[in-house]
Amino acid sequence: MSQDRRFFKRDISWLSFNYRVLSESRNQKLPIFERIKFLSIFSSNLEEFYKIRISEYRQTIAQENSNSEAKSRAEEILYEINKEVSRQMQDFFFIFRDEILPELARNNIILYQGEQPLLEIHRAFIRNYFYDEIFPFLQPVLILKDDISSFLRDNRLYLIIRLYKKERVEPYYALIKIPFSKVPRFITLPSIEKTHYLMFIDDAIGYNLDIVFPGFIIDSYYSIRISRDADFSIDPHRDYDLVEEIQKSVKKRKTGRTNRMVYNHRMPTEMLRFLCETYHIPMSQCIPAGRYLTLEDLIKLPNPGSPDLTLPPFMPMRVSLFDQTKSMFKVIKKQDVLLCYPYQSFDYLVRFFTEAAYDPKVDEIKITQYRVAEESAIVNALIAAAKNGKKVTVFVELKARFDEENNIATSERMKKHGIKIIYSTPGLKVHAKIALIRLHPPKEESSGKNFAYLSTGNFNEKTAKIYSDMGLFTSDKALTQELSLLFNILEGKSANPYFKQLIVSPFNMIFSLQEKIAHEIELAKQGKKAYIILKMNGLQDEGMIRLLYDASEAGVKIDLIIRGICCLVPGQPYSKNIKIIRIVDEFLEHSRVWYFNADGKEEVFLSSADWMKRNLSRRIETAFPITDEQIKQKIIKVLQLQLQDNTQACLIDEHLQNIPVTDNSEKEIRSQKCIYELLKNEEDSTIHI
Repeated sequence: MSQDRRFFKRDISWLSFNYRVLSESRNQKLPIFERIKFLSIFSSNLEEFYKIRISEYRQTIAQENSNSEAKSRAEEILYEINKEVSRQMQDFFFIFRDEILPELARNNIILYQGEQPLLEIHRAFIRNYFYDEIFPFLQPVLILKDDISSFLRDNRLYLIIRLYKKERVEPYYALIKIPFSKVPRFITLPSIEKTHYLMFIDDAIGYNLDIVFPGFIIDSYYSIRISRDADFSIDPHRDYDLVEEIQKSVKKRKTGRTNRMVYNHRMPTEMLRFLCETYHIPMSQCIPAGRYLTLEDLIKLPNPGSPDLTLPPFMPMRVSLFDQTKSMFKVIKKQDVLLCYPYQSFDYLVRFFTEAAYDPKVDEIKITQYRVAEESAIVNALIAAAKNGKKVTVFVELKARFDEENNIATSERMKKHGIKIIYSTPGLKVHAKIALIRLHPPKEESSGKNFAYLSTGNFNEKTAKIYSDMGLFTSDKALTQELSLLFNILEGKSANPYFKQLIVSPFNMIFSLQEKIAHEIELAKQGKKAYIILKMNGLQDEGMIRLLYDASEAGVKIDLIIRGICCLVPGQPYSKNIKIIRIVDEFLEHSRVWYFNADGKEEVFLSSADWMKRNLSRRIETAFPITDEQIKQKIIKVLQLQLQDNTQACLIDEHLQNIPVTDNSEKEIRSQKCIYELLKNEEDSTIHI
């Protein structure tokens, strides 16, 4: 077997995924405001990428103890990243300017651009609006290079203005921070007949700069935005208060080192150089963009036109199995139940915990929390359970990036109501999505019945509306016993776990996966059918990729459904039996599903884990087997529908290009729509029975 095997660079692969998100804004089958939504998601994704991933490279370059090879590699990847981002940004602004704006105009919606002359009615309106709603919140500052300069805040939009005094040839430069917390990004102007008009607040300020700087001649203005380092690490070897340390680190994000400055590409070179020298920003960190920045705000663009310009609100379907009974426990006691979100309502999970809170037979509830929704109904149910005398233990992951403050605040609230809170250790994240409910044992028995919920996604009501995930309700004794063992580990009561049903990182996950792949390889060598399907958000770990390369060379057929990062390179001699697809559609594909043919036994696992280095070695993750045959076949059908998608799926080729799937089928297969129909047909047949 060849040792000379290629791997895509992690972050270049991620940029390929984000470009696929951007390409959905060109999908003319979508209503215009749905296309605009994908522009917003692309922008938001990119901003987070710079806050976290670029920080790691900057740190490597800045560290004195980093070897020259590591620094050189980091600089090389940074150059490659910025080059690719610049290319994508050009496409972004072309789509926005030449496709989105004309389509809005065709639907009688005009989004003013700065170079457009204002109609008289709008000029008067904006003047009055500026005086009343904007001007009181502006804090203009002259930029003086050799003086104390103002601090550019992270994730804020600024206007940089070039202006002159009549008696002076050299320009002055000034800065204004857009007051987003006080005024909306988009202003609705008076309609004229059936045509609606909107304006960026940037231009509302720009049209009125003569009021802000009396006595100056206004020459031009340009937007800039700073991204600062938002990454931080917690030393697992230090003894400190984890909550306090994280709170300190989160505050430092606001003043972290600059990772990039995005600027209007029309800004004169001497002006850009002046800004870089004044604020000590290397020119290499400056990325040209269009006239308008912070375009994740496009998600807030008002729709003054027809409701047909957006998709109708999606309504998750009801599940009669639960609706026809007063007790979910009675159903789960008889059979496992799988719910697929957002196709089916997340309300049943809230009901599950609410029932546990008020059922007198329930003794104890244990649950992990990674990303908690604000004003969470599940948290309210847990508080109710504690008030009703149940023993409630919540394992809170404080290091869930960008959710640290919300998780801390929610934990403090739960503590006040008597819930036992356990925080994960500094060097290990708890990413598993699991819950266990224990009932009082009957008098004639030594132990009671346990109920469990295991999922691929978070206990978060808000993300459950847009993330595609799967969750299993079960009372299976083997699973609940091992889940109880896992919770004992999280509580520090056990150090030498043995799992037979559950696959748990970092204990037995890598070994179990190695074993299952090796089995498929052996089957292929025997001339038997050998087949693997892996659906995940990310595939990065080189050790696992090498195993897949080995399997491919041995003749194992492998289908990968990878939404984001994928470092495996298809189309090579050692990967000729591997196909990779990526699906981007209305809902974010988030579920992790592993299928192994296993000589016809068809093993299916759902998991919280992607095959990233962090998931396999530095996180508590779970994968759980699906033993109910009907549920297993339903999951396999879902996978098959996604592999047949010829509408929203793209093939990933050896150059990281997103190649739209095309086939000779006369039937259009949009997997998310087909999955909804599959579940709906199943529900209808249940009702009729």
